[in-house]
Amino acid sequence: MVDVELLNGLFQPKSVAVIGASATPGKIGYTVLDNLQKSKYKGGIYPINPKTDEILGFKCYSNILDVKEQIDAAIITIPAKFVSQAVDECGKKGIKGLMIITSGFSEVGLDELEKEIVAKSHSYGMRVLGPNIVGVLSNSDGFNGSFAPFLPFKGSASLISQSGALLIGIDAQTYVRGIGFDKLISIGNMSDVNFADTIEWLDQDENTTCISLYIEGLNDGRRVIDVGRKASKPIVALKSGVCINGAAA
Repeated sequence: MVDVELLNGLFQPKSVAVIGASATPGKIGYTVLDNLQKSKYKGGIYPINPKTDEILGFKCYSNILDVKEQIDAAIITIPAKFVSQAVDECGKKGIKGLMIITSGFSEVGLDELEKEIVAKSHSYGMRVLGPNIVGVLSNSDGFNGSFAPFLPFKGSASLISQSGALLIGIDAQTYVRGIGFDKLISIGNMSDVNFADTIEWLDQDENTTCISLYIEGLNDGRRVIDVGRKASKPIVALKSGVCINGAAA
């Protein structure tokens, strides 16, 4: 069984730090912070950047350990080579979950760096979403912790997607087609939190009535099947790459 409390810190954080927050429009660290503000997120927002005192009206901190308040989740946008140090600092702060937007891990062959990040996170009791994700979007929580442009059209379905590009495309299409979602969750490399974990969590989420999956590949297929069979909500899954050309892509 998944630890619901820890995943609450990822999918329903009451406060969030943006490590690598930027004052430069166009950079992911700026977009994430801007999206949190535009989605009218009511939790605490703590930008982390040692080079400035304020971004978008938020007080900026040099280090997450400088923040006195409790923080549930950290959204990490800094380069991959600095992530390990940030994980240590988040662990010492008592963070519950890490959303690692940063790419440059197993998807480019750096499997050991990714394993190091996960092992270190677990040593502090943290869970990792990603790396290489778009982020997490939740209408019911007014939370756009991502670089997707906006919260989706309101609804009660939730989507878990390995593909960041598809998630962003669906985000826009929800308005074009008038098909609503409560949550869009990008899971990227699935170094830690995977489909089965997220299905279990969404199955107990009162704002989700249907769970949808976009699957490129599974690292624990048997558990996904077992969890899916036990789920109380309908699950709709699309598996990509089933033909020769799709598999090659």
